[in-house]
Amino acid sequence: MNFRKRILISFSILILSVLLTGCLRITADELYSLPEVSEEYLRLQAQINDILSQGAEYSPPTRGPNRQSVQLVNLTGTGPSEVIAFFSIPEESELLIYIFEFIDGDYTISEIIPGIGTQFESVRYADMDGDGVMELIIGRQMGSALRYMDIYSISSDLHSQMIVSSVEYTEISIFDLTNNGTDDVIIFRMPSQDVGGISEIYSLMQDGEVVKGEARLSSNIETISRIQTGKLNDDNTLAIFVDSEGTFDNGSLVTDIFAIYDDNYTNISLFAESGISETTVRYRMASSDINKDGIVKVPASRLLVAQSETEYFAIDWYAFGPTGRRVLKLTTYHNNFDEWFLILPFDWREKVSVRRDDSVAGERTIIFSYVTDADEQHKDFLKIFKLSGENAAGRATIGDRVYLMTEGNSVYAFEILAPPNSFGITFDETIIRENFRLIFSDWLVGSTA
Repeated sequence: MNFRKRILISFSILILSVLLTGCLRITADELYSLPEVSEEYLRLQAQINDILSQGAEYSPPTRGPNRQSVQLVNLTGTGPSEVIAFFSIPEESELLIYIFEFIDGDYTISEIIPGIGTQFESVRYADMDGDGVMELIIGRQMGSALRYMDIYSISSDLHSQMIVSSVEYTEISIFDLTNNGTDDVIIFRMPSQDVGGISEIYSLMQDGEVVKGEARLSSNIETISRIQTGKLNDDNTLAIFVDSEGTFDNGSLVTDIFAIYDDNYTNISLFAESGISETTVRYRMASSDINKDGIVKVPASRLLVAQSETEYFAIDWYAFGPTGRRVLKLTTYHNNFDEWFLILPFDWREKVSVRRDDSVAGERTIIFSYVTDADEQHKDFLKIFKLSGENAAGRATIGDRVYLMTEGNSVYAFEILAPPNSFGITFDETIIRENFRLIFSDWLVGSTA
């Protein structure tokens, strides 16, 4: 294969990778002409080939949102996008970032950022000081376990200045936690033998000053499983919710909630004496903005009154205020096995039991019953069905059944077994329809059916 063909193939791969990540806008006419790579791109590829010929290798970031070896990013917010290429020299444990600027019809090397490591773990771009120019947040892998973060401020002429150096981390999040219109960098670091788990926030002021805040993660955590951003219960304070797995007295999952409170970066859910966010410890379910109001809630399981030896649980969802006080926002019943849940009206609380009936082939049924005491007779008032197999859609409307929805090969339906709003609790067809939802698998952390 001759040199020109190799260049064309290489740049076709580059263009396709950029298209797939949405970094480049291109018209349909331009798409048809992609094999005709422009001369400036050929000359850029020649420069990259020269770097590779000197012992460098492509080193694409292994995690995060930007994983290409060569990326098109408009760092300055004006003019054509810059080309940013990631290389390593494995024999020397050296990492290199090349920034190519488009000047007078050609891409020219405007900056080379060196670093130490075995590979790039991640790269993120964020305007931290509101000047319209992106900062580079670089994660470097050192061996199999250690990761270090550097932050580079980029000037309008594309020169770089390291403003944060070699911060050890486990996870990185970019979020405007300070709610001032610019991005903050938040890192989370797992505990070591000598030091507990820590979160740090880095903000960049317009005068170039880096402001840092620090707060503790819960003790006894072993793995960070999920990081979310959202609001607290005051509907104004922004927060980061970190679900971690570990070993606790009453569960294996904990949520630490970080926010700016009294101008300080704080874990608002942490109990000082135990060093654990005690009110968020539970089993199985991840935190979620389950009803899509912008406020992230932390779940807690509650055992329902039993009709059999099988245990069934309701899930109470709590929102937290800036002082760490929690408020019950809603309650759900989750049928993880059949992949649906129901938001329960508040007047069902402590008055409802659940049992399963799978006696009919192709029908998986959950029955809700009214009960006020464990010894009192359970009065059935609602069935929810997951139907599969032959004529599932037709069976969804047999008798008094009401069709809900179809998902894949499954059909969901319900049947009300008592007059609406019997027993002094609220239920009718409208309430069941509005409160029925499908489950998304990423809500479950170490969950079983």
